Amino acid sequence: MKAWYGYGTEHSMNLVMIGRFEDATTAERAHAVIKQLTTALQAEEETGRLTVGEPNDRYSDEVLKLLSDLNIHSIGPRELEQFLYDLDVRRDGDSIVVTTDETDVQALLKVLLDKGARIEVYSAHDHPGSGYGRGK
Repeated sequence: MKAWYGYGTEHSMNLVMIGRFEDATTAERAHAVIKQLTTALQAEEETGRLTVGEPNDRYSDEVLKLLSDLNIHSIGPRELEQFLYDLDVRRDGDSIVVTTDETDVQALLKVLLDKGARIEVYSAHDHPGSGYGRGK
């Protein structure tokens, strides 16, 4: 018999990240970048080149080319799996709103910053009146 010892908790962060842009067009461009990255990384997962929980130390040629084409140079290969987490990413006028129960969101943060957003990050548990968050 094998005994497993570990620490676990309900990790329901209910994190909200809002990237505000100068205008709706800029927000739409940033949203398109996030969608392109998510689609490409889903393809990486389907081919077995990316596995959530087993981050890579290197980019695949396809991902490296896409990051270059999108002019995104701040995301490390170990952060790429974050685009495969359970996220809700939507555009709301001149803003991109991300809601998730995860705490590792720096890859999304970097995309929003790279594309010119002013960013607010908080837990909807602590700010339920914000109108955002999971279960809203």
